[in-house]
Amino acid sequence: MELLITVFVVFALLAIARIYFTVNKPTDKKNKPTDKNPAKPSILHKKRESLCTESEKKLFYALQVALDGKYLVHCQTSLIALVEPVEFKYKSKAWSKRMDFVITDKTTKVIAVIELDDSTHKRRKRVKRDEYVNEALNSHHVLIRIPTKKFYDPKAIVKLLINQASLPLITTKAVIAKDS
Repeated sequence: MELLITVFVVFALLAIARIYFTVNKPTDKKNKPTDKNPAKPSILHKKRESLCTESEKKLFYALQVALDGKYLVHCQTSLIALVEPVEFKYKSKAWSKRMDFVITDKTTKVIAVIELDDSTHKRRKRVKRDEYVNEALNSHHVLIRIPTKKFYDPKAIVKLLINQASLPLITTKAVIAKDS
């Protein structure tokens, strides 16, 4: 009888071990992800080299020259980082919008939001998006819309920020802005 129980226990343990190793089968080296053979993602993505388009880069550099390190220039900032809808059901609408540039002081207090308006802003969908952004930022943050140009004059940008965003007078090596 003891022999029968021992044989039964051995078979039971072998059955459990077989089930365990079937479920937790060690990965085959051929299917194991490596740098040369990465696992195929379920959603394909395309790498972007820069946060800004070429037009936005021109304005970004002009903003950096104009502000001369006295203020920070943030690019591609989510609208929800600037204003948050009171009702939860509208959060996804704000979450999906990005502002081209946000100017802050060194403590990250928002000074102004800048949108670069190229020809795409004339499309019906873009007009509706811009109306939403204007309304969302209204009375919360200064929104400055700048039309796309081939060249941006840092002096003109400083004057714009002084006049529209009440930016204190900036005197830098590159730009001297005076109230005029």
